[in-house]
Amino acid sequence: MTSPRDAQRVGTDPTEGADGVAGKWQVGSPGVGNPLMERLQEVGALTRVIEKRLSGVLGVNGTGLSAMEHLASEGPLTAKDLADRLRVSTAASTHIVDRLEKAGHIVRRPHATDRRKVLVEPVPESMTRLFEHIDPLLHGVASLVAALSPGDRDAVENFLTEVVRIYADTADSLPRD
Repeated sequence: MTSPRDAQRVGTDPTEGADGVAGKWQVGSPGVGNPLMERLQEVGALTRVIEKRLSGVLGVNGTGLSAMEHLASEGPLTAKDLADRLRVSTAASTHIVDRLEKAGHIVRRPHATDRRKVLVEPVPESMTRLFEHIDPLLHGVASLVAALSPGDRDAVENFLTEVVRIYADTADSLPRD
């Protein structure tokens, strides 16, 4: 899968092109013809589809969904901690928390030991709704991981660790909100 900016139009025959687009496309992407890169591109594209649909079901935007995912996996966080995880400013994080609170997905609670801090806590009913939709995905991937040999698991883990590093470096190099 490639975006239009990765492709250049090289033909004009309207009958050509498997995707129904007139003409041929020449693509200069390093993923073309590399099955592993193509699978990673598919995972990325399907992740965006799932995020969009899940956001719609829960009545939140993509950033709100990401915040809910962090709260689901890590538990209550301060708005600052949430901003760091989302790679947004603290001001943007405050707006995200306000929207999630208004939608009934989170509550604010005083920090147990530091009265200056407020924790953002997921509402259990919202987490139940979230997991009702993503449990099949999580269990399916967990099954695949469990079926790997220890050596294969180490290789996949090392590969994905490097993929995450590259993604994080790229995310951090782009302007924030």
